[in-house]
Amino acid sequence: MLHSSSASVRLPRRFSVPLALAGALGLWACGGGGGGGTAEKPLSEGEPKRGGTLIWTSPSDFDALNNFVSTDYETQEANRYVLFMTLIQYDKDMNLVPYLAESWELAPDGLSVTYHIRKDVKWHDGTPTTAEDVKFTYERCKDPKVAYANAATFEYYTGAEILDPYTIRFTFSQPFADPVENLALWTIMPKHLLEKVPVAELRNAPFNRNPVGNGPFKFVRWTANQEIVFEANDAFSPSLGGRPYLDRIVLRIVPEQTTELTMLLTGQSDLLRAVQPQEGARVEASDVARLIVFPSRAYDFIGWNERLPMFDSPEERQALTMAINRQQMVAALLYGYGKVAATDGFETMWVSDSTLKPRPYDPEKAKALLAGQGWKDSDGDGVLDQDGRRFEFRLLVNKGNDLRSDGAIIVKNDLAKIGVVAEPTVREWTVLLQETQRKEYEAWLGGWQLDFVYNPRDLFHSQAIDGKYNFVSFKNATADSLIDLGISIPDRAQSKPVWLAFFRLMAEQQPYTWLYTLNERVGVSRRLRGVETMDTRGYIRDIRHWWIAS
Repeated sequence: MLHSSSASVRLPRRFSVPLALAGALGLWACGGGGGGGTAEKPLSEGEPKRGGTLIWTSPSDFDALNNFVSTDYETQEANRYVLFMTLIQYDKDMNLVPYLAESWELAPDGLSVTYHIRKDVKWHDGTPTTAEDVKFTYERCKDPKVAYANAATFEYYTGAEILDPYTIRFTFSQPFADPVENLALWTIMPKHLLEKVPVAELRNAPFNRNPVGNGPFKFVRWTANQEIVFEANDAFSPSLGGRPYLDRIVLRIVPEQTTELTMLLTGQSDLLRAVQPQEGARVEASDVARLIVFPSRAYDFIGWNERLPMFDSPEERQALTMAINRQQMVAALLYGYGKVAATDGFETMWVSDSTLKPRPYDPEKAKALLAGQGWKDSDGDGVLDQDGRRFEFRLLVNKGNDLRSDGAIIVKNDLAKIGVVAEPTVREWTVLLQETQRKEYEAWLGGWQLDFVYNPRDLFHSQAIDGKYNFVSFKNATADSLIDLGISIPDRAQSKPVWLAFFRLMAEQQPYTWLYTLNERVGVSRRLRGVETMDTRGYIRDIRHWWIAS
């Protein structure tokens, strides 16, 4: 699954990096401040206690507190760990552990999996959470009229059968990779509140901004572009520890990242997901906050709209990649918290290819490739043209993300050296998502946050072009065949050669210019405790266990 993120580092899910991000995630080798793990020894935790308000900042507003329609990473993290519940989770060693489902069984033939739902979980209005909610969520996600962003999750699912009020069995058309993990990050929604909402109205349903969840925190209010407030759920599942320690969570929308940092360093906030790389040392030296660094599941990229003549051949896209000095971007922008990427298959994935190297920086080769596609400076104005069209386009970036804005300037300057005009164009996050999903754009400097089960179907399969994530309209028969084959093989060892072939094909096709992978750099108040498990599973994955010291 993928998710897009307005933070400095992605949209969708069903990527499986593993929906389980690849089982054994290793640390990236980086220079400078990009080391892995926490930036210091853990604070003395002391005895957890209840009380206090967590102030969490974000540069952009959420999209929708509804799993059926949300595509934003930040929002889905809140949906998954604050407001609602998933069936299962991952422990620190990436093993599956119970959550809403207290247990499960995979059939020996791999054609079904049965989940047993806890009997002590209630929606925040007091209605029990049952297998009916799970089946309803499944059926809505499968409904093509819903246009669920991660529909590929259910490609091999043939049905959901309720065995009793708290037991549900999913059946499959064939065995496939990671069938239990496949639903690990899938958020369950309330049937009794949403079943009467017409499918066509789900995207704008009042529920999206006034939701009723079943997770550790309850929704209080949402003031657009200002703040979202949650409060502790006193009735949260006793079998999962009951009420969380924090009384409240207040998410404040702070569009300026410098202001976000100031709030953290002056004690006005407690949690800042994406500390700008150049500010990492300031946070590490602070007496008020600290920096937690860990391998992320993210990369930044430039997506080229292949419906346009300037981006419709692999040679043109290869040339654009080779004209951009991505190593300079890593050095100048990331301060060692990342490295140049070759494809979406990077080191933290179980299926990565360590022998696949990034396309080199080579402006002269780039110019030769474009000349071979008929791009020449026919009128001597310094800009390449073809059949009367100038090689000129807008490069979209989201407002409030200084890292991407600065990166767009580097891209502009590099491409100008080969006669290509790229104009950085800032958009509000929600507006940018709409333009890219409708294919009403030229190029986008964005990022994906990958989930754990590797499945690139939503991003790169031709059948996903009308969906939300194949926004570049990439279409390649060989890629389709490799994706279909790779996700159909249950055994990872047997599927790995398929995925390695897929990575090499994508490195040639270059539907994206993969820029770099990143390390997460989370700024955390020193008064906030219990955060030592913050890692690639999600930076707020254990928020129900966090507490505030006096």
